[in-house]
Amino acid sequence: MKKYLVVFSLVLVLAMSLSFNAFAQEVEIKLAHEEPKNVDNSSAHAAAVAFKNVIESQSNGEMEVKIYAGGSMGTQRETMNLLKSNMLQVNVASIGGLSTFYPALSAIEVPFAFPNHNIAYEVFDGKFGEFIGNKIEENVGVKFLTTSAGGFYVLTNNKRPIKKPEDMKGLKIRTMSVPTHTAMMQALGASVTQVAWSELYTSLQTGVVEGQHNPIPIMAIGGLEEVQKYATLTNHLYGADWWVANKDFYNSLTNEQKKIFDNAVKTAKTVGRGHKRLMSSTKYGVSFLEDAGIEVYSPTTNELQKFKETVVPVVKEKIENKFGQEGLNITNELLKSVEDVEKEIY
Repeated sequence: MKKYLVVFSLVLVLAMSLSFNAFAQEVEIKLAHEEPKNVDNSSAHAAAVAFKNVIESQSNGEMEVKIYAGGSMGTQRETMNLLKSNMLQVNVASIGGLSTFYPALSAIEVPFAFPNHNIAYEVFDGKFGEFIGNKIEENVGVKFLTTSAGGFYVLTNNKRPIKKPEDMKGLKIRTMSVPTHTAMMQALGASVTQVAWSELYTSLQTGVVEGQHNPIPIMAIGGLEEVQKYATLTNHLYGADWWVANKDFYNSLTNEQKKIFDNAVKTAKTVGRGHKRLMSSTKYGVSFLEDAGIEVYSPTTNELQKFKETVVPVVKEKIENKFGQEGLNITNELLKSVEDVEKEIY
């Protein structure tokens, strides 16, 4: 009888052990982004794959990451709603996606605020990053993780070369649903239409809009070089990927799991930024546009100053009128941070 009790006890312990291990492996992280499932062309996907690799390799199989690429989980608004309901655990959002839930965040989109990538990195990784992260958590209800990738916008259209602000007059330009983007284009005299990313190629092809603005690697993802004829290297905005997570999910992780998760986020940030810089310098640089038959113009310092003088006051006024003191605080914090970082670096 004792022999059977011993065997039964061993079986019970083994079953409990297997049950515990099965439970431990149930930490599943669903991550969404809207770029293609291609590490060669997409910085967002390269960062997501790096995140997945760290999570799964360092957790000994206790944590699993499933990547939903190419906007397969819906629009920016839809993926953010899925994140807030914990149907997604991590979302790689655009400024347009986040500002839908926190409109004043648009105040961060001040034209010509960032002189270069390195200053942008320092600003987002420093006190301003902490400041804006807290704002996002308070107003959107999600956990801010980091900003990754990042690229400077160029102006493109299929009507005429753009060398000075006056050349924009009357052009039908697509923007995201970001009020500061709209204000900037209107200040230049353009007619603004908000078009979803998934519809942009067709809209340019059919003449619904005639131009747009995006970093060159993003243009390449959408094949926009096929339906544009002219590009101006204004570098007027800096677009980053905003990594956010469901708060309840993150708080449910053990301390050890949080360490792994946080390390994976840092790795994703490094990979995403490096990948975007590499793409912008090689495969998807200015030569990419030229090889596609686009006429590229690089404005002089004086010409860029005219663009800046035309749009910045209008955008700041828009921020004050639409978002009040909240928006002004965000803008002022950003510009002060850029100034402080410039002093430190130079």
